Amino acid sequence: MDAFHLIALTFVTVLSLYRVVSAGTKLGELCASSTAQNKCMSANKTDGYRVACSGGFREDYSVEDYFLFQMLTLCHWPLDHFDPGVSLRPYPKLVKLTITKSKIKDITSEFPEFLHNLKTLNLSHLNLERVKYSTFKYLTSLEVLDLSYNKLNHLYSPTTEYLPKLKQIWLAGEFWFCKNDLFWLLLLQVSKDPSTFKVMDSNRMTCGGYKYIGKPVIPVLRLLSDLEKECPSSPPDYCVCTLDNVVRGRGASFYLHPVITVDCSYRGLKMLPKILPHNTTTLLVQGNQISTLDDLLTNRYYTKLLDIHLDYNQISSISILEGSHWLSHCRVMSFKGNNLTNVPTYALDNAFQRNRNIAQLYLGANPWRCNCLFAPAFQDFLIKYKSLIMDLSDIKCSYQQNDEYYLTPIHDLPRNTLCRNSTTDMVNFWDSLNVLLASLIVVIILKFIYDYIMYKKYGRIPRIITLLP
Repeated sequence: MDAFHLIALTFVTVLSLYRVVSAGTKLGELCASSTAQNKCMSANKTDGYRVACSGGFREDYSVEDYFLFQMLTLCHWPLDHFDPGVSLRPYPKLVKLTITKSKIKDITSEFPEFLHNLKTLNLSHLNLERVKYSTFKYLTSLEVLDLSYNKLNHLYSPTTEYLPKLKQIWLAGEFWFCKNDLFWLLLLQVSKDPSTFKVMDSNRMTCGGYKYIGKPVIPVLRLLSDLEKECPSSPPDYCVCTLDNVVRGRGASFYLHPVITVDCSYRGLKMLPKILPHNTTTLLVQGNQISTLDDLLTNRYYTKLLDIHLDYNQISSISILEGSHWLSHCRVMSFKGNNLTNVPTYALDNAFQRNRNIAQLYLGANPWRCNCLFAPAFQDFLIKYKSLIMDLSDIKCSYQQNDEYYLTPIHDLPRNTLCRNSTTDMVNFWDSLNVLLASLIVVIILKFIYDYIMYKKYGRIPRIITLLP
């Protein structure tokens, strides 16, 4: 072979290599565009025959070419659904499939059984809202599954029965419903089984669309899991525990603070639950037979409790709370429909002046005694904290015999006559006593004058003198 032919052969080889590299470069750029290109491109690389289509399939290749394709990328798919059984039938040799940057909401059928060589499936940056449990059941060789950046809110755990070789799954997204049916993610976090697949981007999974919007999925699931374990749901309490919200720590702290409600209402309880989940915020125990509040002072599970609803129980006194830490830090205190006849208003006033959390107080439907010793101070308290008392008009005087203020709201009692009845009775007593004493004095004076006259006229000594020793 002469020098000319050698140079020509070298040029052709270099040109061929250039075309392959150029095609590969353009292949990568095809889906980088934000709009559909409405064409397909291919390149025969060392790791397999690649093809990419933007805007849908085009009849640019022969049947033999389709059979050779090993890596397929589809972007800007023109429909909002994708049927693998129909659309992928010409590609039985696929090892890697990528469908991305499209508005696909639904995968309408299972990926076909003839894709038994498929190892990587990328369905990222779509609008998938759900994926059926059986969608991937025939992909027995699948090792990598990418479902990131869709609108998925739930996903059943991939099983070894369907995906025995799965090693990686990608699930980044911001629409996940953070509920206990995602607890399988926690099990993967602690699993040391080398054959178990890994969630590669769990730190980029975000709650949304249900609760805890914008919070990271894994920490929220841990809080839900701990709550499920600590909830006093078994006898005798039968409580229901709810993670109402998750609040980020202040400043640079990334700690998530749970906002927990424990509902033990209408359970026939005679005392407050002895155990609550850590960081319980709100306790609902309405409609029971509770008569004592000792746990608010002594039980360590109540240290973070802010709101307590004890409506329609048998509380007859809250004096035990006087001077307590809880009373100075509580937020909501509800004692509607109990047996309270009075409260230590001075203690409540003193605590609320120091309490920056207090927001709501309920005291209605109790048998309040509107006597002169309690009612005036209680009325002053109600007027002073009327912005906090949510049921002011339901705080009324209980029935007392001959009481004209029966069922009158205490804050509406006329101040100038509030103690009128008691004062009138007292005045009548002293008046009667004074009249009696005055009468006795007059009788004594008249008797003295009579005895004096009888002694002067007849020399008769009063009989009482003869009786004295």
